[in-house]
Amino acid sequence: MKNILARGGIEFLAVLLGISGSLWIDNNKKEADLELERKTVHEIIEREVDQIMAYTDERLAYYKKQDESNYYLFENWESFSSDSLEDPFQFTYNVFTTGTYMYSPNLSTFDALKSDGRFNLIDIGLRKSFGEFFMLLEYIKKIEDNENIARERLLAYINTNHSDVKYKYPIGPFNPNGKFENFLLILEHTRFDKSVWGHIDHKVGLTRSRNSRVKWVKDLLISIQNDLKKVNGV
Repeated sequence: MKNILARGGIEFLAVLLGISGSLWIDNNKKEADLELERKTVHEIIEREVDQIMAYTDERLAYYKKQDESNYYLFENWESFSSDSLEDPFQFTYNVFTTGTYMYSPNLSTFDALKSDGRFNLIDIGLRKSFGEFFMLLEYIKKIEDNENIARERLLAYINTNHSDVKYKYPIGPFNPNGKFENFLLILEHTRFDKSVWGHIDHKVGLTRSRNSRVKWVKDLLISIQNDLKKVNGV
């Protein structure tokens, strides 16, 4: 009887050890798979950040020229002339345009990683940095929306109070006499009106605010890149 019980105990212990061993192996495999997935996600994000950085550098190059044009406009408000500009069209583009200068990096990969939950696999410190990044993008979008509104208010004011000048120098694309750079001529012929100055100053102020905050984005991206390299062991 004792031998039977002993054999039974040994068999039970063997089964228990076998189950424990299987669970340990399975758990280790899951941890290894999770670590591999985590590494993969970090590598995907590192590539995306590199692409966003390249896009940001490209936009900042535009913004530098835009800031230079806006600075020149206000430094020479009483005397500037479109005839004296090397490229009146580009100068007008820098001062007047809003839509095509918007800062809008492609975030589709981040959205996909958030959607399937894999974004939570990245280092917690990086998640906090990305939280700052997304908040900054939202703030930039609000600035750009306000800039669009400011430009429309400027045009509305000119249409209401200086319709004769607008008629003489049309900027509409469907007007046979319309030219984009006519906007500078409109400013030249209405600059005596301090309300025009106020409207364009508000619009340009928002432009500068956006441009400076995109520089903040670049600084944040550099910090994220450095942290990603540490996590990925580079």
